[in-house]
Amino acid sequence: MRKRLFFVLTLFAMCSLAFGQKKFSKITAADFATPSEASDSSVDAVYIYDIGETRVTATTGHFNIETQVKVRMQIVTEKGKEYANKAIVFYHNPKGSQADNDRILDLSAASYNLVDGKVVKTAMSSKYEFKEQLDDHNMRLKFSIPEVKVGSIIEYKYTRVSPRYADIPSWYFQHSEPVRYSFYSAAFPEWFKYHVEARGYSPLNGKQDNTNIMVGTSLLQADRYIFEAENLRALKNEQFVFCQDDYAQHVDFELRGVSVPGEIYKDYTQTWDNVREYLKDEYEMGSRLKVQNPYAEEMKSLDLKDKPISVKASRIFALLKSKLKWNKEYKLYCKNPQRILKEGKGSNIELNYIYMAMLRDAGISSTPMLIRRRSRGRLPLTYASIDKLNTFIVAIVDENDALLFADCSADYGDVNVLPADLMAEGILYDPDITKTPNNGATRGGTIFDLSEIRGNSTNTRINCVVTPDGQLAGQRINTHIGYNALSYKNAYHEEEDSLALIEKIEKNLECKLSSFRVRNAEGVGRAVEERIRFSKESVVDGDRIYFNPIVFVDEKTNYFIKSDRVLPIEFPAAQNTIITSVVTIPEGYVVEEMPKPETVTLPGYLAVTISFEMQENNLVTKYESIVDNTLIPATEYANLQEFWNKVLKINSMMVCLKKS
Repeated sequence: MRKRLFFVLTLFAMCSLAFGQKKFSKITAADFATPSEASDSSVDAVYIYDIGETRVTATTGHFNIETQVKVRMQIVTEKGKEYANKAIVFYHNPKGSQADNDRILDLSAASYNLVDGKVVKTAMSSKYEFKEQLDDHNMRLKFSIPEVKVGSIIEYKYTRVSPRYADIPSWYFQHSEPVRYSFYSAAFPEWFKYHVEARGYSPLNGKQDNTNIMVGTSLLQADRYIFEAENLRALKNEQFVFCQDDYAQHVDFELRGVSVPGEIYKDYTQTWDNVREYLKDEYEMGSRLKVQNPYAEEMKSLDLKDKPISVKASRIFALLKSKLKWNKEYKLYCKNPQRILKEGKGSNIELNYIYMAMLRDAGISSTPMLIRRRSRGRLPLTYASIDKLNTFIVAIVDENDALLFADCSADYGDVNVLPADLMAEGILYDPDITKTPNNGATRGGTIFDLSEIRGNSTNTRINCVVTPDGQLAGQRINTHIGYNALSYKNAYHEEEDSLALIEKIEKNLECKLSSFRVRNAEGVGRAVEERIRFSKESVVDGDRIYFNPIVFVDEKTNYFIKSDRVLPIEFPAAQNTIITSVVTIPEGYVVEEMPKPETVTLPGYLAVTISFEMQENNLVTKYESIVDNTLIPATEYANLQEFWNKVLKINSMMVCLKKS
């Protein structure tokens, strides 16, 4: 919510400071040489420079934050031409006061091409600009730079003016294409105090100093922040990363306070306690938590008496999910949650408020766990901020004073079964609701890491026989629990029909199915069981038969083939997989070659073990894979590659049978 200052100010001079940034000359024919970065086939364009300058201005009655952006790029490929189509999203409430809205001023853009050895400039006219209202609070300005070809250089610049001086957008130095030079500066009169946090996988070159600016007839000191970066590699989409931007080099500003002598003082310093109070009052969370339970009568049939809290909470969750549907929206604020009862669907927090009312009627304590979804990045390292929160899940206190978690957006979820995007970092709305949470706070005893929720597993049992003609035929039973069950159910319901699902399974497992059955694929619940009867080809070579003792391998893809990696590796959840296969050897055959037991580990993160045992004419193989830590730093990438190669070798082991 925007804050404003009201006072009499006759003149406020802009912060005109000499920042010492690099100067770039006019474009010449030499600038159209193929950029060295183009040797990388994944590069579609190159940022020659990306410059931003933020300063404070004032009009009668309030301050503005003014940021000027200047960009020059060279287009490298046909795909790179898309960079000539830009969009700027900014705050605009058409029903509110125009003085409260952001404005985009002084937009100009042009393309440059080399024609017969001469630089030809094509300026963008206003007909290439278009505005559209996205929702109640955001507008998008789209513009397209004309005459852009492979090899073209484009430039654009604009100024964003915002009266919301407590909300300065983060500045990103790193993008999905290489950046040769990026510069950002921000200068604030001594009346404004900001918390500044530079983030990214490598440090920025930055400094803070002081300078003087004129305000009316007074000379004021100003805090100036300068950041500079050169030759930044492209931040491309990587597997096993939830939010790329979280690891890009960038700088965040959070307003701590404003003090105008003789006029006004406002403390914006935030702690998580401040955030909680703000949510209680401004977001009306206190009153929302008192909403009445609309399903009190239906709950009487749930048989909750003398049941563990986890069972009670699970049955209540199932009842709510049978009554209300999620509308695919995550929110942090809502009006009266009971308004969704008539339509039968609502946002996750509207459902969660009603769920907590139902828990309360069952005598179960709960509170919102305020989170920032994993796809939106992690919470700030060094300060509290309501702007970084975007929804909440439900934290439930069990009889051991430990925490359980649920979110009603999960169609096939349950207690302690959350979608991966919600297994994020969060804080308790009521921090005193428990003293012994079941997963530890990660920072300062405040911020919780929900990816540490345990109990996610897949247990596979395979019983099959090897026929003399080299067929493996038998049954496989998969039992998925927790997040693994949720993932399976989501995938199961993505298929159009059972035939399409069977075809997909046969292709993935390289087998033929004679029967397929799934139990508990519908609705909520922790466990789902899949049973298949299959036949699978082995390798026959004369009087020898070769087959994989795991039968259906756990891993067969090498995800980590790049020579290096700058981003960490993020797994969805802590989990384990156990495969037990019992393969009956055909009469007249003996095991000629059998792999040795093996254990490979990436200490503190991952482990895989495999063992073998002959029980009469049955070969029993036990395989286990453990993900113990969901975040592996990039510094462990070489070790992860070595580990994964060993895992793939384990999964490709073969047993040789020889006819006796």
